[in-house]
Amino acid sequence: MAWEAEVLEGGHTALVRLEGVVDSTNVEDFFAFINSLFKKGIKNMVLDMENTSYLSSGGLSVIVDAFKKAEKGGGKLVIARASEMVADLFKVVQAERIIPLFPTLEEALQAV
Repeated sequence: MAWEAEVLEGGHTALVRLEGVVDSTNVEDFFAFINSLFKKGIKNMVLDMENTSYLSSGGLSVIVDAFKKAEKGGGKLVIARASEMVADLFKVVQAERIIPLFPTLEEALQAV
């Protein structure tokens, strides 16, 4: 799994690109990566999940936790371009009722 963050203009929003798999082999690293962004002052996150081929329940828990942290800090977390696997998972567990999914990166960025 590869992930990278691009801090956008203003310094309070990060575009996080997730590629590959988030599972038990790397979920702790993913958790630490996301939390490091909050520690740097990021309030808003757009998770670009177009190339995320697998997201475990642990990975989903990290995203839900990050969503709650963003809200608590007065920010937002949204998902952009969810892969079919990710979108299906969000529907099955009804996470899309809580965390907004946007079909395009542009729409997601406008939402934060």
